[in-house]
Amino acid sequence: MSRNEERRFLVLEAEATRDYGTTVLKAARHRHYASKEITAAALADELGERPDVEVLALLESDHRPVGLITREGLFALLGKPFGREVLGRTHAWELAIQAPVLDWHTSIFSAGTRDGAATVPYRILVDSARRFRAVLSTRDLNEHLSRITEEDIELAGRIQERLESGNEVLQGEQYKFEAWSRPAKGVGGDFWFTKKLQGGEIFFALFDVSGKGVAASLVVALVWGMLRMYDFRKGLSCLLVSLNEALVATFHLEKYLTGFFGIYDPNTGVLEAADMGHAHALVFREGQARKPGANGRNLPIGVEQAIDPVLQRWRLKRGDALFVYSDGIPEQENPEGSELGERRLAGLVLGILRRGRSLRETLPAALEQHRGAAPQQDDMSFILLNLDPGSESVPIQRAG
Repeated sequence: MSRNEERRFLVLEAEATRDYGTTVLKAARHRHYASKEITAAALADELGERPDVEVLALLESDHRPVGLITREGLFALLGKPFGREVLGRTHAWELAIQAPVLDWHTSIFSAGTRDGAATVPYRILVDSARRFRAVLSTRDLNEHLSRITEEDIELAGRIQERLESGNEVLQGEQYKFEAWSRPAKGVGGDFWFTKKLQGGEIFFALFDVSGKGVAASLVVALVWGMLRMYDFRKGLSCLLVSLNEALVATFHLEKYLTGFFGIYDPNTGVLEAADMGHAHALVFREGQARKPGANGRNLPIGVEQAIDPVLQRWRLKRGDALFVYSDGIPEQENPEGSELGERRLAGLVLGILRRGRSLRETLPAALEQHRGAAPQQDDMSFILLNLDPGSESVPIQRAG
């Protein structure tokens, strides 16, 4: 066997081990190692033929690690004056850099939150007998966590789409609902819900969860599940109290939502509603837009241990329309930094209603025209209860 063939085996690779889904081993791609007794010059010669080796562990005879050698660091020493002569008289272990040692079963999520995790370039992964298994770089750890986050956001977005697509398309001889939602990112905090009750009444809600992303989607899923299973014979006030108790128990006052919750009876025209800190609703009647009663009396759901919701009741008549929307619509800026505003939004909606057009088909285009090249700053959602059955009708759905 030639000297080159012998040198090729100075750097070895640990056998791949079952990585399990959430352990640090899942993100570790460096498994190279060498004996701590080899000379630094011999190691440099082999790394010159192994461009794939970025970092390796130096091991005792029992496979316990003593430290790490990085390719960059070793070649920097080799490039110094008399570097090769010095490395030829130096054992590799004398150049080893120390790194934290982790059990390879450690959760990948806890590894990313340990003290100093962001400043440590590498970690050595070992088994229960302290034998070497792999080297985990902070870069690989962060990239893996980022992929997990992206996948979770994509999954949460798909789940949210499925939840909204399961909402009932509600329309009768004297009324119809329209709704639309567009998240600013992959997963939003806005959500709407409709359900026809056993007595013929219609329950509907639009709410805006604090924050965005996966955490907001958890709140949405919790509320959606409760709305689906709730016995509405207990009344609207009991529902809101139950929602508040569930949010407080689950998120400990760290997450909350504002929302408009209503039950409409098509037989009497009576609407019972609660504005839970939302304050984004308009009633259109005889060409005028107005706020539906006192909106500021209820706190958002999830900010207090206990609530006593104040409900409103009023009678809607033919030609009326109730428009509930999230703050992302009036607060959207155009390229010049000017917000759409409540007044302009009301004018847009009123004009669409007068023309008998579908709000879901027409208003989003007007919002896009206002936004222009400016980024969408927040989630946008609305739900419309229209008591003009002669106007154009389209199915309720979520925007793409």
